[in-house]
Amino acid sequence: MKLLWLCNLVPGRVRQAMGGSASGCGLWVDSVLDGLMALDGMEVRVLCPGDGRGGDVNESCSYGTFSEGLPYVYLPALEKQFREELEHYRPDVIHIWGTEYGHTLAMVNAAEHAGRLDSLVVSIQGLCSVLAGHYLEGVPERVQRGCSFRDFVRRDNLKHQQEKFARRGALEQEALRKVRHIIGRTDWDFACTRQLNPDVRYHFCNETLRKPFYEGQWRYDRCQKHRIFASSFLYPLKGFHYLLQAMGQIVKTYPDVTLAVPGESFFTASRLRRTNYQKYLADLARQNGLEDRIQFLGALSAEEMKQAYLSANVFVLPSTVENSPNSLGEAMLLGVPCVASLVGGVANLLTAGEEGFVYQSTAPYMLAHYVNQVFAMETGAAALGTAARVHARKTHDPEKNLGDLLEIYQKLS
Repeated sequence: MKLLWLCNLVPGRVRQAMGGSASGCGLWVDSVLDGLMALDGMEVRVLCPGDGRGGDVNESCSYGTFSEGLPYVYLPALEKQFREELEHYRPDVIHIWGTEYGHTLAMVNAAEHAGRLDSLVVSIQGLCSVLAGHYLEGVPERVQRGCSFRDFVRRDNLKHQQEKFARRGALEQEALRKVRHIIGRTDWDFACTRQLNPDVRYHFCNETLRKPFYEGQWRYDRCQKHRIFASSFLYPLKGFHYLLQAMGQIVKTYPDVTLAVPGESFFTASRLRRTNYQKYLADLARQNGLEDRIQFLGALSAEEMKQAYLSANVFVLPSTVENSPNSLGEAMLLGVPCVASLVGGVANLLTAGEEGFVYQSTAPYMLAHYVNQVFAMETGAAALGTAARVHARKTHDPEKNLGDLLEIYQKLS
């Protein structure tokens, strides 16, 4: 079988074939690609962003690259390049990973021109057309419209960012209205895609996550007590402003509470680089007396991310919208006690009360309540993590998920 993959990031195997460092690898699609390359009779060609180079990963996998430009601007030249790829490579199945970039519509249009829509499938990751409506939830109007120096120069304050999401969403909707097959895994992506295209055929397939998270298990006696770990603060969608509000409550019960997060400090970011949202987070943290309680971990490899999970007393997902957040899946695979906002497809991943706690995303006081509850459970919190681990190993079972994906490919070929 000949597969053509269209990816919005560079898979690790491809990065290494380009001469990049292995430390730059670690995408969750790497596990899927490794599984496919191990199968007899399978040939994979990967298209991903780059400088136009192409080559071979090994005897069963090749790659090509494309220059995309701005993700919310459609480039006819991409469609032309993809038409040539389809004509030259003649794949049995075309698999597009994600809908968030203009290259998805370019491939859909190229496949439509070639009469290949019946053998094309799109995996749903996030949905920009939906995310745009949630982008600014919980952020004050003055912050939404305000500008840091960086935002002013780049014309990229929060309102502009929301508009860019909406423009990406318009390209996404055009693509999804044309496709005949999608791959999803949650009630959220099923509802959103079927409302947009009632005739699309929905194929269920769970995700396989990054390899390091299948080994290791959280233990209460080895974690840093009253330490919270969150995976991102870069965008309002990640809900970090709500987490800081919750921290203002948690610190009253647990004065030694700390919060760890990847990325560089928004307290010390230079005036030339700091966004207005980061400035708002810094102000919010100071208002709640959290200046000395937040540890910024910088850029983390998969192994370093794993250690950050294992070192925490609880993992928190405060997002305002998600599909199936990989960060939650990784925490659950490791057995870390979790508290997550009940948004998107979270209910498909985590059974509330048995495997962790969920709360209304706009209620930081409930986030504080459940974090306090996990802290109070002490060693008892391990039972939540153990149950979550059992569930996650079913959801993210590499062998089962690869088998399900192959069945989809067989139906399309």
